[in-house]
Amino acid sequence: MGKFLIPIEFVFLAIAIACYLWYRQNQQRRKIEISLKQQTQRERFINQITQHIRQSLNLETVLNTTVAEVKTLLHVDRVLIYRIWQDGTGSAITESVNANYPSILGRTFSDEVFPVEYHQAYTKGKVRAINNIDQDDVEVCLADFVKQFGVQSKLVVPILQHDRSSSLGNESEFPYLWGLLIAHQCAFIRPWQPWEVELMKQLANQVAIAIQQSELYEQLQQLNKDLENRVEKRTQQLAATNQSLRVEISERQKTEAALRHTNHTLQSLIVASPRGIFTLNLADQIQIWNPAAERIFGWAEAEIIAHPELLTSDILVEDYQQFKQEILLGIASPSLELKCQKKDGSWIEIVLSAAPLLDSEENIAGLVAVVTDITEQKRQAEQIRLLQSVVVHTNDAVVITEAEPIDDPGPRILYVNEAFTKITGYAAEEMLGKTPRVLQGPKTSRTELDKVRQAVSQWQSITVEVINYRKDGSEFWVEFSLVPVADKTGFYTHWIAVQRDVTERRRTEEVRLALEREKELSRLKTRFFSMASHEFRTPLSTALAAAQLLENSEVAWLDPDKRSRNLHRIQNSVKNMVQLLDDILIINRAEAGKLEFNPSWLDLKSLFQQFIEEIQLSVSDQYYFDFICGDQDTKALVDERLMRSILSNLLSNAIKYSPDGGQIKISLSLDSENIIFEVTDQGIGISSEDQKQIFEPFHRGKNVRNIAGTGLGLMVAKKCVDLHRGSILLESAVDQGTTVTIRLQRYNRLPRA
Repeated sequence: MGKFLIPIEFVFLAIAIACYLWYRQNQQRRKIEISLKQQTQRERFINQITQHIRQSLNLETVLNTTVAEVKTLLHVDRVLIYRIWQDGTGSAITESVNANYPSILGRTFSDEVFPVEYHQAYTKGKVRAINNIDQDDVEVCLADFVKQFGVQSKLVVPILQHDRSSSLGNESEFPYLWGLLIAHQCAFIRPWQPWEVELMKQLANQVAIAIQQSELYEQLQQLNKDLENRVEKRTQQLAATNQSLRVEISERQKTEAALRHTNHTLQSLIVASPRGIFTLNLADQIQIWNPAAERIFGWAEAEIIAHPELLTSDILVEDYQQFKQEILLGIASPSLELKCQKKDGSWIEIVLSAAPLLDSEENIAGLVAVVTDITEQKRQAEQIRLLQSVVVHTNDAVVITEAEPIDDPGPRILYVNEAFTKITGYAAEEMLGKTPRVLQGPKTSRTELDKVRQAVSQWQSITVEVINYRKDGSEFWVEFSLVPVADKTGFYTHWIAVQRDVTERRRTEEVRLALEREKELSRLKTRFFSMASHEFRTPLSTALAAAQLLENSEVAWLDPDKRSRNLHRIQNSVKNMVQLLDDILIINRAEAGKLEFNPSWLDLKSLFQQFIEEIQLSVSDQYYFDFICGDQDTKALVDERLMRSILSNLLSNAIKYSPDGGQIKISLSLDSENIIFEVTDQGIGISSEDQKQIFEPFHRGKNVRNIAGTGLGLMVAKKCVDLHRGSILLESAVDQGTTVTIRLQRYNRLPRA
């Protein structure tokens, strides 16, 4: 019967997963999958344990069954039931413990470890969950007491009963502490989960009901025997004395009061039972019909008792008749599944359990039946079967992992489907317990993985495409979607990833993009060489004109001022061409991926100061350099040649495009990971329109007028920044000056070969 007890909420989980696998939508529904699965499993175990407990009315059997089942369910090292006696003392009366730990059976707790205040707290329903016997708020005497039995974690739930000894035949209003249901974890420290606590409380309630039923049954049996003995004895003494008769009548009245009390208790249990309960006599006439049976079948008690054929006409089939005969013959029989019609005409599936019903003479007078409606559970079971079929046979790989850890080594894999093994080449048993990161390799995009880590750290869903590696080392492109799954409390417990091999699609796109890049490179080369030839023509023309003037004009040659001015023109033109060639060479090497990057330890503060002093010597006094740097450690692992190129271009631009002079501010700061420096001038600035193309080769602002320049400085600086895995940000406005902010990684390593 237990395998069909799955809650109705699982329908929504099944639909959510199925819809996600096919349509990749409604991701929120899947967050409850694990919670429902755990809840279903717990309810199934509870029902199984309850059934096992209810199979016997013998108290010892009930208790032994309870501790054994709880130990198996919770995977603990020891489970025991501690009985509280009337004098306040108590002892372990039932125990199930692993062989490598000492037994507590029969041991009595001293007043120090079980004081009166504990007794009072447990009487009020207190549950005590001790995750760590050494760290939690645990009394020293209690910790020392349980340590001798190897206990590291402990969960205690009270078993409460009502006082049935009232002289008026009514139960006491307040419960009393019958005993404790205790679970011990000895092998390791165990944080008790809320569902485990709730599970223990439910089981304690079931034990309490079973104890009450067992005691009531024993009491009823004993009362019946006592009654018979007393009647026989009093009958023999009837003639002896009227006084004896009066005593007998008095005793009978007491016995009848006790029987009425017992009958009232049994009736209360039947009415309160969540299962349908009814009794049949040997003629299949219904005598008792509880509210749960009315809810299941739809007929009220008056209807079914007046017309029992409404029920029996549909279930009196061959299997039922054989089941009934076995029950009436006293043959132990398991439950029977039947299909029945309700009052409204709809059909339901039930599980029927029964036991013989005895009369006062111990003769079988009928049977008592317990009914569970399993219609919804069977429907859910079919949906689960279909869902499992979808997951198993889909072409997309499905991977389920634990929720944490997010950092290395990563969450462990709990499940992979067959499609995963076909795509990756790994068998399921090879991946279980491992992390999905075993599929990553040198070409797996760190940028995409950083996106995944960002989403995972915020418990958000994400879809990315990366290169992964099969078991044989071959590469393949995979598109995977990652979704977090939470339990009913909102606590995230698992990740579900659906992966699809998109290698062929990406290959078609690596071809298309390559063609587009070739076209773009061809266009850029044509434009680059056209602009380069134009930029070389200007200084060459200037140098040639100055040289011809000196050659052809004796006056120009003999005049020191004219001779010096023309020679400076030739020198400046040559310098400009050398700088242009250097810039073009750097850009060409960077584009070809051959620009060398050799980081070494440098004191950036000293480098900046030295470079600024060199620049200051080569410019007029109208420029003032303001260098700002704190007393912090300024050592970093950078390429000195590239750093000088960045500074040279930024400071040259600041000077060149500040024709009226003024302050040029340079600031430098470092933190644990980054280098941040800024160059700010008070020059002509750059329009917002020009800023869109400012890092393109030979592009210059429309407001530069006759200021000499190549339009390569910022592009060269950006190439050098890129090699440091950094960023460059420009903020400017016309006639308001320009600020360039550089952010570099402080510790750069040489690229791998």
